Amino acid sequence: MTFRQAKPADCAVIREFVCGLTQKSQYQRFFAAVAPPSRGLLAALCGGDARSDIFLALDQAGEVIGHGMAADRIAADGTLVSHLGLVITDSWQLNGVGTALMDLLIRRAAGRGVAAVVMDVLPDNQRMLGMIARRWPRARREYTPDSVLITARIDAGNLASPVARAALGGPRRPAGLRKEPAHAA
Repeated sequence: MTFRQAKPADCAVIREFVCGLTQKSQYQRFFAAVAPPSRGLLAALCGGDARSDIFLALDQAGEVIGHGMAADRIAADGTLVSHLGLVITDSWQLNGVGTALMDLLIRRAAGRGVAAVVMDVLPDNQRMLGMIARRWPRARREYTPDSVLITARIDAGNLASPVARAALGGPRRPAGLRKEPAHAA
């Protein structure tokens, strides 16, 4: 698996990626079924906004298997925050792709001087809520019937996920981290 920065020329492959997501994955990322994506959504996903940092996760064949973006904004208190969103194709979920993509986005956000990240997650998206809770157990959460808005400070202790820290010589090796989807030959 590799990562590369998305660019406007990637619109066709990003459109194909979004159209290939299951309705559940579309809904969990965009809060709606979006295939095919609207012109405005596609422009945002392809890097049409200079304030967005967008990366694609690619498999060994160069196919897009994940999309992540960090959109920087100035918060009401004047600090720089980044709104994160990511989605991984179903066959690659639970293989560490989302965690690695989030690690990349957070490290880059920290390098831009971002003080906190904001994530808007559906209450039934337990995988994403679990991934966030492992990294930021004390993050601020605002619950509504339709979403959980999570705000978490970026600091040296959470630039890498617990799985990544363990893989880099921490106290335990992650058991479930694989480089290929479970069904790959």
